[in-house]
Amino acid sequence: MCHPGKTLLKVLKEAPSQSPPHLGLRILRYEGYFLRPIPTKYGQINPKDVTHLTEWRNLYPKSFLTEFNSTELQTSDWLRHKCHQDDSRISFMIENAQGDSVGYMGIAYIDWEKSYVEGDSIVSGCINPRGLMTAGLITLFRWAKGQLGLQNVGVRVLSDNPALLFYEKMGFQEVRRVPLKMVNIKEDIIHWIEDESLTNSNRYLVYHKWIDSQNVYS
Repeated sequence: MCHPGKTLLKVLKEAPSQSPPHLGLRILRYEGYFLRPIPTKYGQINPKDVTHLTEWRNLYPKSFLTEFNSTELQTSDWLRHKCHQDDSRISFMIENAQGDSVGYMGIAYIDWEKSYVEGDSIVSGCINPRGLMTAGLITLFRWAKGQLGLQNVGVRVLSDNPALLFYEKMGFQEVRRVPLKMVNIKEDIIHWIEDESLTNSNRYLVYHKWIDSQNVYS
C-alpha cells in the first residue's frame, strides 16, 4: 500500500503555483510569508521558479556536494526528472504576500518506514526579515511531522559551510562526520563523495539530528 505521505507530496508537486499560494504553509510568527510548493510536473513548472533557483544556487556553489555553474535548462531538467520522480523529496519557495520569492528550502532523503526526513537546499535569496529562515524551517519540519508522519528529523551539512552555526542555534546536534573525497566528473564539475576509508580529510559531511524545542515558536 502506498504511504499517504507519498500521495500528498505528489499532489503538491503537480499543483500549479499561485500567489498567494492556495496550498502554501504560513510561516510561524511571520505574517504574510508562506512556503509554496514548487511544481515539478512537466507543463506546470513556473519559469520564475527556474530563474530564481538557478541564480540562487549559483550564489553558493560550494554549499553543495556537486559544484558547477547551473543553467536554467539544467534546473528545469532537475525539477522534471530528479525532483518529480523522487517520492522522497519536495521543495518550497519562500514568498511574501505580494508573491515575491525570497528564498527556498525543502525536505529530502525521506525514509517512510523509519519515519525519517532531512532538511535540504536551504537558501536565502535576498535580505530577509531576521529569523525568517529559521521560522520557515521549523514550520516545514513540523508540517513534515504532523502531515507526513515523519518524526525523526536530520540535516547534513558540509564542514566548511558557515550554516553549521545556523543549525546549531536551531537545536541540531551533530551525530557523525564522514570524510569526503573530491572527484572531477568533468572539467567544470566537481563532486564530493563520502569515503569512510580516508584517515584524514580537509572536508567532511556532518550529519545532525534535530531536537525540537516545543517552546520555540510553539
